[in-house]
Amino acid sequence: MRAMTLMVSGLVMAAAVAVHAASPNDVATARQKNFKQIGGAMKAASDTLKSPAPNLATIRASAATILSLAPKVPTWFPAGSGIGHVSVKTGAKPEIWSDAAGFKLAAANLLKAAGDYKAAADSGNMDAIRAKQMALGMTCKGCHDKYRQKDD
Repeated sequence: MRAMTLMVSGLVMAAAVAVHAASPNDVATARQKNFKQIGGAMKAASDTLKSPAPNLATIRASAATILSLAPKVPTWFPAGSGIGHVSVKTGAKPEIWSDAAGFKLAAANLLKAAGDYKAAADSGNMDAIRAKQMALGMTCKGCHDKYRQKDD
């Protein structure tokens, strides 16, 4: 009896999860929100790095945010969540899925660059921070150039 109750409870929970699965529009919207967090963190760090006395706490927080999100990037692009599949505006080009190996490599490069940037931020060495942030920005640009449609 207890096994049957557990089985039925499990089926009910699985059905509830299926009903509440994210739609492609929800996925695209969440992806955009996450990338805006990464962009905001980059901007905050860039802005403080331009000042005569950069705020190390801001840089470290920005680096931590980027590193916390970077490993999740590949999960933000399930099939059917790009241009032509969603009604929300998205820049996710079909190449993300048609060149899945290349996109996976670009995501791995982002994770490495984010880790390097975080290590530099943790060191407090402003020259290293600037260099690693520039490298991170170039990694972002490389992915955007190939896998993101230009904004109108």
